[in-house]
Amino acid sequence: MNRRIAVLACGWSSYFLKDFIHGMMRTVEGKNIDIYVFNTYNYVEYSGFPNSTGFSIFNLINYEEFDGVVILSDLIGNPRVLERERLRILKAKKPAISINKKMQGICCLRVDNYTGMYDALAHLIKMHNVSDIAYLSGKEQSVDISERYKAYMEVLKDNSIAFDKDKVYTIESCDYHRAYRFFDDYVKSGKKLPQAFCCANDLLAMALLKVCLENKIKVPEQLKIVGFDNITEAQCTKPSLTTVKNCADLLGVEAVTRLIRGVNPMQVLNVKSTPVFRSSCGCGYSATSEQNLFALNILDEANKKEEFDSHLETLGEIFTEAADVFTLLTNLENFFVKSHRFEGTDFCIFMKSDWNSVLINSAENLPQNLSYGTQVQAICSVLDNQKYLRELLPAKDLIPSKMKTTDKSNVFLFMPVFHHSYVHGYFVAKNNLTMIDNRYGYMWTRSMGTGIEHFRKKNMFKQMSQQYLKLSTKDALSGALNRQGLDKLAKPFYAHNKKNGLTTVLFFVDINKMKHINDEFGHLHGDLAVKTVAAAAMETVPKNWLCIRYGGDEFLIVGSSKNYNGEDYCELIKKRLASKTSVMHLPYNLTASVGTYSVPPQSELTLEQAVETVDNIMYEQKQAFHKEDDKK
Repeated sequence: MNRRIAVLACGWSSYFLKDFIHGMMRTVEGKNIDIYVFNTYNYVEYSGFPNSTGFSIFNLINYEEFDGVVILSDLIGNPRVLERERLRILKAKKPAISINKKMQGICCLRVDNYTGMYDALAHLIKMHNVSDIAYLSGKEQSVDISERYKAYMEVLKDNSIAFDKDKVYTIESCDYHRAYRFFDDYVKSGKKLPQAFCCANDLLAMALLKVCLENKIKVPEQLKIVGFDNITEAQCTKPSLTTVKNCADLLGVEAVTRLIRGVNPMQVLNVKSTPVFRSSCGCGYSATSEQNLFALNILDEANKKEEFDSHLETLGEIFTEAADVFTLLTNLENFFVKSHRFEGTDFCIFMKSDWNSVLINSAENLPQNLSYGTQVQAICSVLDNQKYLRELLPAKDLIPSKMKTTDKSNVFLFMPVFHHSYVHGYFVAKNNLTMIDNRYGYMWTRSMGTGIEHFRKKNMFKQMSQQYLKLSTKDALSGALNRQGLDKLAKPFYAHNKKNGLTTVLFFVDINKMKHINDEFGHLHGDLAVKTVAAAAMETVPKNWLCIRYGGDEFLIVGSSKNYNGEDYCELIKKRLASKTSVMHLPYNLTASVGTYSVPPQSELTLEQAVETVDNIMYEQKQAFHKEDDKK
């Protein structure tokens, strides 16, 4: 059995995460070590409530089952989550490494963001004679961002450049679109440009570059730009972007190497970042064939994003259009078996074992539940592009046995499926990191969670509608359907029988001497008679037949041949009524006349015409009753 390393991550910094995992993969190759990446995304809901439910994916991890742990603590950021996992890791006594953030009792491995940024800015000052540098960052409190700012402060000090707080700008987050709006407003305001802008990451720097190009500001002649992270796009811009390589891949290599050789919980190890000088700072730079290929790949990525959006739209339609749980599961499985470019060739979607009951839960909102339970059920499994059985799996096993191989190292990517504070299950893919590209995983898991909730709410409203229909068509006195039930339920029932080739069976029940009962014994006894006859009729015929109070003392029963074998319900209803009244000690004899008529599916009779026919048949029975009673 392969050794296993658990990696705890939050995927917002997709470039860093992917490079880090690739570094780990490169190091474990040939060593029979599997990497289990537990990745999620925290976010702020439309109401402004911060949602951290996705961190529940870490609840799947039984640290005792792993040979080492890597926790990308700086990406996760959440102090409560980090402390909980720290205690669990220490309790399991497994070797562990925290990335970019110190955690008590755990070895820390970090990128030295300071050195690369310092060297890049020192290069601007010394090689390009820059003395006026502004700085832009987001409000993030991560270690890497703070180190970059520290480098900016100290390089000014070391080169005798006065610090000006008015040249330090902070926006909501290190996001491209927010940065674009900031720089666009900055330029349009007419503010004097500094000689250079130092940006906390490449996304901010690229937003600035776009604003410069739109406003015919020459880079690097009028403004020099420095970013950080060395993302792929930074090599493809014109001018190309001077930046700092964070060496996340080397960090991944070092993490695996340290876990294999052994770690010292007290150590803090640094992997230096390195500046990459390109055209945006004034350095000569010519693109290699590989970098030109990156530029060509931009079109491929745009097409891939469009395909992914279409993929999610179809997924949403499946949840919207499915009429029941069986149809939903069937359509989901068929869709993923046919279309799984983004999920990969080997993946499973697991839901908690009680998922079916959750889907039909009629609560307005599901209660908080962050547990995966003891068992999970695969609603879709694909192996080598082929559909596999929907197996039930102990949650502690994480992946089905068919995914495990011992002849090589593998990477397994886990992501939670949830909505608000309720966890439904998880997704796992083998040797496919597509979901951590461009935040695809975030959009995929949100779409799955939202789709499940939409289906559940749709089912809830359907149940409410059925309940309302039931209440609006129910006769309060007898418990049978009222005359509205004839139009709303009986007519569709009759049409369904004809469409499906079923014979419709009609029974008409009329209380004998109802006027006599009301006149002689009062309307309370009349009401009792109605309830008693209705109960006798409904208790006798199949439960799914419709019993309608057609008039004051008349009942229409509509059934089908699907569950009718020629029983003589006319006599059975009378016998049931006699049995009920035998213990009631009524001051009168309560009986009913019953007539029956069957309508074959090919008949052209409307329901009203069929009811008129069975009413006439019942009337003949009633006439016979009166003649017999008169003789007495």
